Amino acid sequence: MDDWRLLNELRRLIYLDNGLRGREQDLNRLVSVASKSNDMEMIKSVLLLKEDSDSLSPKQKLLWLTSKLRERVYPPLAVDIAGPLPWNDDLSLSNTNSHYCYERPLKCDLGIPGLSQCRDLENCSFIASLISMKNQRIPHPKIRQVNDHLYHVNLHFNGCDWRLVSVDSSKVPTDEKGCQLSLVSDHIVDKIVEMAYLQVKSGSYATTGSNTAMDTFLLTGYVPEVKALDDISSMQEIIGCYKSGKCLLALGTGQHPNKLDEPLIGNHDYPVIDVDLQHGIIALQDPLDPSLCLQTNLDTLIGNYQQLYINWRTDKLFAFEKTLEFFYNREKCDKFNTVMNKQLFFLENGSDSEQNIWLLLESHLQAEKSIAYLQELPKDVLSSTSSPHVGACDIGLNLLKLKMDARSSKKIFCHSSTSNAFTIRLYSNSPSVNIGRLNADKCSKALECKVSNLEQCFMGSPFYYKNPTFQLEIVHHQAKQFPLNLQLLSENFQDMVNLQIYHLKDHSLERPILADPNYTPQRYDKAFVPFSTNVPYKLVCSSYSNKTEHSYRLQISPSDDQLSLSHIQIKQIHIQFGGLPFQLERRIPCNENKLIFPFATSTKTTCFIRVVPPTFSSLLRMSLNVCDEYGASLCGTQFSQSPAPGGIVIDNWKSMGPAQYFLVIDTNGPKSDCSSFYLTVCIGSSKKITINERYC
Repeated sequence: MDDWRLLNELRRLIYLDNGLRGREQDLNRLVSVASKSNDMEMIKSVLLLKEDSDSLSPKQKLLWLTSKLRERVYPPLAVDIAGPLPWNDDLSLSNTNSHYCYERPLKCDLGIPGLSQCRDLENCSFIASLISMKNQRIPHPKIRQVNDHLYHVNLHFNGCDWRLVSVDSSKVPTDEKGCQLSLVSDHIVDKIVEMAYLQVKSGSYATTGSNTAMDTFLLTGYVPEVKALDDISSMQEIIGCYKSGKCLLALGTGQHPNKLDEPLIGNHDYPVIDVDLQHGIIALQDPLDPSLCLQTNLDTLIGNYQQLYINWRTDKLFAFEKTLEFFYNREKCDKFNTVMNKQLFFLENGSDSEQNIWLLLESHLQAEKSIAYLQELPKDVLSSTSSPHVGACDIGLNLLKLKMDARSSKKIFCHSSTSNAFTIRLYSNSPSVNIGRLNADKCSKALECKVSNLEQCFMGSPFYYKNPTFQLEIVHHQAKQFPLNLQLLSENFQDMVNLQIYHLKDHSLERPILADPNYTPQRYDKAFVPFSTNVPYKLVCSSYSNKTEHSYRLQISPSDDQLSLSHIQIKQIHIQFGGLPFQLERRIPCNENKLIFPFATSTKTTCFIRVVPPTFSSLLRMSLNVCDEYGASLCGTQFSQSPAPGGIVIDNWKSMGPAQYFLVIDTNGPKSDCSSFYLTVCIGSSKKITINERYC
């Protein structure tokens, strides 16, 4: 026993921690013990551990790291190498039913034929699963009895078909008459499997919210599918699969709005035990009463049942199964309402024939209920997420069925309402069908930015030029136009956003291309916008909001297949100071029509100068001039020019060395309130400049 205890301790270090950490001698001692032992379980276990200690695959590591559920560990260990020790100190199931006030060892119900549900346990779906399995002679999950009361059971969950669940049958809630809180069966194995099921589902004898498709998957690994019975067009095909042993079936009444035919009850599952194809009769069994066999036909099916539960025996449908594990971070993947933020996958049929392909998204078990599904990436990759078209997405197991042409590919995305680990199980009949992770950069160009201390910067405000801005250019060997789809997203669902396009050199933001003054909630789209190749543009993002902080995501994709994504280049630029590293900003009171702003340079310097009034009026006129110390004009703008949204700009002016200069600002026009009429002066420069102390 001490050797097994040491083995499990080393397993924890290798699989759940960062390696042996100086315990190599202990592993070598176990190898020596195993070499002299006749215990095949010990020999196999030690050799596997030694192999994994030398080279542990990322997949195996992930399976171990996702073993924890409600503070208990369910390692990926087959019962024949698990050893005699449980992995959890406490194997008990909590019980709140005071009627079962005693604890006694688990016992069989001798002399009682069949299998039925304990009326004080709400697990009809589990009983329905067992009945279906027995009816088609499907074996129980693998079970190994370790001692009088300890059993190891392998169940299918968290991406693994051999999760180890240990059951202690020594203390089962029992009432005064000796009846136990357990299903009714003369086979102890049925009861052991139920205890393992309850431990995984809730750790308690009180469990709700399951269904037969989920529970059958947990017991067998057969792929689940849930269909609403408002459409039974494919029922004949499904029944044919059932008769040929390709699937298990059950029906659920759910919360049926109609009055059910007796003896049916609501929120109850009934396993299908036989089908008469000739007469269209379906035979069912009530999990509460094995003697009660029910019949229904296709005409009365919709009137009494809401769900059809299918578990597909994929070993009879497909030759190949592959798995892919990943983690979905909701904070990251749901930051913006776009499929491009989701987990993306590339599905490829590399064979020379058409293939039917199934993808099962398995959510690893967790306490909270969630929505998760796989869906084909829409042709418009900038679309927002949408609910799946068919199938259940709130049971932790979502099935996507696809048909793919030879030598074709598809893009798939995953959405989840919670952060969780997932396993994708791929089923096909060709080894050339594969699935892998896909980088969003292969689908669209995207940049994110977060800005703070930014408010009242909507169009028409004097601060519009402060908004985050991106440079866009299509680099191409041909001089032509290509249409692009543009999308601006805000993290805040209350934001009203807008995106305007300008030529890069339009520093005053005077001539927007395809101007649109409208703001839209959280996302702004411009589709099929023509852009000339090798011409730089800038895209100005703005929000009609009083908030000071904003998180944006800009996404760009070709509108058609004529342009490759690699030709599109985008980057964030900072236009307030012309993108120059040294920056000065001052607010100057405008009490006179002529203002003089002195500044000095100590070396040759490139300067960008922007002057913005506090309000815009067609009657207001402004001009800028840079003069030397003798008053001679070196560069400037026309006096007749009225300020644009980006103010008046002097770009790329170069000083010739150490010198004193004057920025002369002339204004002419109405000033409604001279006491609050301030001009904003922004100067960007390649080298540091100094200004008069009066403006510091």
